[in-house]
Amino acid sequence: MAEPKWLKDMDKDQYLKEDFDAQGKSRYTVADLIKNDPDWLDKAAEKTHAATGDDYVKLDSGLLTVNQINWMLRNTIGELTFVDDNNQFLWYNRPVDPNVKMKAKRVPAQVGNTMGEVHPDVRDVILEAKKVVHALRTKEGGHDTVYMPVPTGNLKQLVLHYYKRVEDDEGNYAGIYEWVQDLYPLVKYFCETKGQKLVVDPDATTGATYRRNSAPDAQTKASTKAAAAAEEEAKAVEPDTATGASHN
Repeated sequence: MAEPKWLKDMDKDQYLKEDFDAQGKSRYTVADLIKNDPDWLDKAAEKTHAATGDDYVKLDSGLLTVNQINWMLRNTIGELTFVDDNNQFLWYNRPVDPNVKMKAKRVPAQVGNTMGEVHPDVRDVILEAKKVVHALRTKEGGHDTVYMPVPTGNLKQLVLHYYKRVEDDEGNYAGIYEWVQDLYPLVKYFCETKGQKLVVDPDATTGATYRRNSAPDAQTKASTKAAAAAEEEAKAVEPDTATGASHN
């Protein structure tokens, strides 16, 4: 994925210290359970007497049942996940359609797993994940979000990984919320309704590799290389002069 420069420049010795075995203890860690147990969710729910089904949950701005929360989150646009401050994967919004192919695949048996177990130990996956986690844990350079476009080799597939630092009421680090979404359907709808179009900007100073491997009418994906992952995607929305549509 394409990293912002401030993330690339982080001290490797520091972010590699992130404990992806989740050996610490968070404020909400469920003790005395094996984190990578595929039945962790059921065992943790039983141990904590967790609310389920039609039980009501009082939120800061509403009152919903567990069922209502589940239904809403399953239908929220994009793929959502939450990892706590102890690097334990605790939740994702399971798709309504079980046949949907997730862009960042998760399965129920992974809930409760450590970050080291969730991420495959291939290439630089663990290293890059530790970098993002440490950056948001420490609020590197004042940043509390990380945007990572995925070079797909196709301007009709604009996949974005968005990571957000989650804080408690006192501003302490509480974990990371991740949102993964193909932005193209949203961009396409916006362009169609506003008389605009998505084009490659030849004057852009960033995203050179992404542009080289992308074409508005591409039907197949170009291979994603390490160099491509190091570049930022470039995209521009310009008025469609052929239609004469107003920008307003």
